[in-house]
Amino acid sequence: MASTTQRWEEKEISLDILPSKIANGSKIYIGSCGSTAEASLQAMVDDWSLANIQIIQMIPGGNLPHLSQSLDRFRTSGFFSFNRTNFFSTEEHQNTECLNDYTPVGVNQITRLLQEKCVQVDVSIIKVTPPHKGFVSLGTGVEATMDFIRHSQIVIAEVNENMPWTEGPSKIPIDDIDWWISVNKPLLTTEELWPELIAGPTYPQDIMDRIGMNIVKEVPNRATIRLGVSPLIYPTIKFLRERSDLGLHTDLFNEELFQLHKEGVITNKYKTINTGRSVVGQAYGSAELYDFCDRNPIIEFHPSSSTCDPQTLSKIDNLVSIVAALKVDVTGQVATDSIAHKFYMGLWTDEDSIRGAKFSRGGKPIIIVPSKSISGRSNIVFELPPGTGVSITRSDVEYVITEIGTAYLYGKSIRERCLALINIAHTDFRQELMHLAKENRYISMSQPGRFLSSTYPVELEAKYTTRTGKTVLVRPVKATDEDNLRNFFHKLSDHSVYLRYFRKLKSMPQKI
Repeated sequence: MASTTQRWEEKEISLDILPSKIANGSKIYIGSCGSTAEASLQAMVDDWSLANIQIIQMIPGGNLPHLSQSLDRFRTSGFFSFNRTNFFSTEEHQNTECLNDYTPVGVNQITRLLQEKCVQVDVSIIKVTPPHKGFVSLGTGVEATMDFIRHSQIVIAEVNENMPWTEGPSKIPIDDIDWWISVNKPLLTTEELWPELIAGPTYPQDIMDRIGMNIVKEVPNRATIRLGVSPLIYPTIKFLRERSDLGLHTDLFNEELFQLHKEGVITNKYKTINTGRSVVGQAYGSAELYDFCDRNPIIEFHPSSSTCDPQTLSKIDNLVSIVAALKVDVTGQVATDSIAHKFYMGLWTDEDSIRGAKFSRGGKPIIIVPSKSISGRSNIVFELPPGTGVSITRSDVEYVITEIGTAYLYGKSIRERCLALINIAHTDFRQELMHLAKENRYISMSQPGRFLSSTYPVELEAKYTTRTGKTVLVRPVKATDEDNLRNFFHKLSDHSVYLRYFRKLKSMPQKI
């Protein structure tokens, strides 16, 4: 009987042989980000005998030669895209025929989708480490890879000595692999994966800095951080340096989170599950980041069914989930994957992240969005454009943050939500939003609009500690404070009312 080593050696093939192992019409999973099996993908594209191949990726990135092929040869289906335009754009691949399809579903549902054959896969081509004691590691590409392997008839591995051996449930027996190819190329860096994302237009740095400063106000020390995968979030991460002993339980481990690890900001010391360890699904970044992930017990790679499960997330105390939006309407409905009839990015785990934080003890679900788009339109809108998908419903939204401030919507009425969101909209659009809200009877026609043309003076905010040791925030009054001021008014004595307002009042008129 052949030994394990002999059986493994017998499975080795070359790239030119690989296409012969794949039948026409196959549905092929090829990994994501730095774990994409790009050498195998190129070999399939170069073999013109292959036809009607469907490529499945979680997050497409890097050199994807199949996108320039005809519809009869290759189709692509993904669950997210860092394409700066939209899923079905032909701007980047002029010869495509809208091949990059999109599945709008949370990634923690992939296990069920495969079990119920709503998504089918025939072949999984994965990138792994060299074997050790009968196992290989999926390295930085765990995500949903094990589910795809489990439902594939054929599993082919690119064995790459540059792939980190990662901790956590990231290993598979070598007996699960049918064929393997030695491909020892360096893993792709962020710049190589998405050059158009880095070179393309971005929001001004001062806008993202102000959003970051508003985010960190809502993040306490010892909180556990969970971030959406939108690139809009990355420039704000650096402000978390102002906090200490943070935990990490998220999908993508990137350069910004790596720096927080190096600086000792992320320690995971106070996590209620996986204490002392960061939990992620996949990673991409620099060679230094990949080296950090190699055999490092303080960071574990878990399947998406675990990293994204809202029931698991709800067990993490003080979980702060941060999700980026494309548009938010004045009632709190959030769009994260589409505007009108164009799809951008994807749902990924946005809804699950928000709900996980909602049910976490001390948790905070946060939506971030710049007040104005790169093209100069308002991102706080009266109503979402026709065709826009509502990714997160108004009942799930609690915190919405722009560079102007924070709107807290939990338990608020439609009137209160309108005022709170108009208050953090860009000043260029507040007058129009107020007019539409009044016209549609969302708010009273007599509602004053003194705040519409001014920016909230955040510099006047100050924290004080009372004699009893309690910390209180003293700040300027906002339009959203109307009900609280009225409640306060009716608790005052007649004498106090006279001293405050220099007249006798039995009620507080809205104009005050």
